[in-house]
Amino acid sequence: FLEKAYTWDTVRASGLLSAFFLSFSLGRLLLGPLTDRIGFVLSLILFSAFSAVCTFLAIGGGEELAFFFAVSGAGIAMIYPTVMAFIARRYPNGSDTAITFTVTLMGVGSVIGNYLIGWVIEGVKNAYGPTTQLGLLRGLQAGYGFIGLCAVICAASGVVLYGYLKRRQELI
Repeated sequence: FLEKAYTWDTVRASGLLSAFFLSFSLGRLLLGPLTDRIGFVLSLILFSAFSAVCTFLAIGGGEELAFFFAVSGAGIAMIYPTVMAFIARRYPNGSDTAITFTVTLMGVGSVIGNYLIGWVIEGVKNAYGPTTQLGLLRGLQAGYGFIGLCAVICAASGVVLYGYLKRRQELI
C-alpha cells in the first residue's frame, strides 16, 4: 500500500511493517493482563474498535498518519488469543470442539476475506480508472477500509455478545 499509494521506497515501507509487528508483539505481551482485568468480551470490543479507529485514521490522514497502520497492530494482536481464552473459559468441558470449530471458521473467513479485499480493491480501482494513480490509491484505500469495517463489525458483534451475556449474568 505505502509503496504504491505514497511512492514510499521499500526500506521505508518495510520499516512501517516492522513497526506493525513490534506493536503486535508488544500488544500481546503488555495487554494480556488488561484483558484479564476488564474481561474477555469487553476487551474484544475495545481492541477491535481501537484497530478500526487506527485503520481509518491511517487511511483518512494520508501519508502523515500512516503510522496508525503500525499502531493498529496492538489491537489486532489481542483478538485471536482473547477469543480462544473466552471459548476455553465459556466451554470448559467441550472447549476442544468449540476451539476447533472456531479456528476452522476463522480460517475460512480469512480466505474469503482476502478474496473480498481483492474484489473491493479492483472494483474501486476500476471505478476511478484502472490505470491511473488515483484509481490505484482509491482502490487500496477501499481495501484497507474494508479491513477497518471488519474490525467495526467485530466490535459491534462484541457489543451484542456483551449485552446477551450480561442479561443472562454469564459475562466473562
